[in-house]
Amino acid sequence: MRRTLPAVVLAAGLLLTACGTESAPDAPGEEPTSTAASPSETSTEPSPEEPTTPEEPTTPEPTDAEEPTHPAAAAGELPGEVVDIPPYSDDIAAVFGVEAGSGLNYRVGPGTEFEARGTLEPLGVRPAIGETRRREDGSHWTQVMVHDGWFYWVSLTHIAQLGGTTDITADLAELPSAATVEEAGLLVARQRTADQPPSVKAVVVDGPVEGDAGEVVIDVVGLGDDALAGERLHVVTERTGQGHTVRSVELTPLCARGVTEDGLCE
Repeated sequence: MRRTLPAVVLAAGLLLTACGTESAPDAPGEEPTSTAASPSETSTEPSPEEPTTPEEPTTPEPTDAEEPTHPAAAAGELPGEVVDIPPYSDDIAAVFGVEAGSGLNYRVGPGTEFEARGTLEPLGVRPAIGETRRREDGSHWTQVMVHDGWFYWVSLTHIAQLGGTTDITADLAELPSAATVEEAGLLVARQRTADQPPSVKAVVVDGPVEGDAGEVVIDVVGLGDDALAGERLHVVTERTGQGHTVRSVELTPLCARGVTEDGLCE
């Protein structure tokens, strides 16, 4: 709120002095508001387990006049119980398994009943706060830093830690070719999951970039290893007579229980 002091007329000298404006501090604990419209209470917005595409970016802009705080925490006790699982404080939380062009909802509290304030991009990484809550329905929610000290809650279904990246081109049985870059990348994912159950999914999270040199990033999720939330494949192709032929593949493990100093999943 801005206030303007009235002008003071000094009758003796007929001198008009105009006073400047001063800013009143925001109310303690008040949450910054988004420039985009908040989701309607009657909307059919998908849950964070079903990433959505926002109409406009809704990252809040904190002000210097107030201390960054969490509105739900200020309002009282949060639902769910605190559980001691990764990501821990200062771990880097990475979004995974979210389709390119979409985003992962971040909310003011740990659950779909709390307002969504925006989305994290499919390749987004954020510092973790170190508090994760388990709800009665079995869902897990963890806090991440979104913007300059402002933290929000995201579903742990799409959060992991990135392990070390390695080149696995030589490990492939063949370098597949396809009509498009995306199809070639999905053939690589199929090779990687040949012995996995049908529930395993390959999700295009970045690209594809078409051209003489093409690229696509694919997250493979649902692997039968509780240490792995999945694996990320960065596939590079080249244009050939067969369409697009895979030239190289880099793999980054998506770790569910933490990462060792060597970049391996714990």
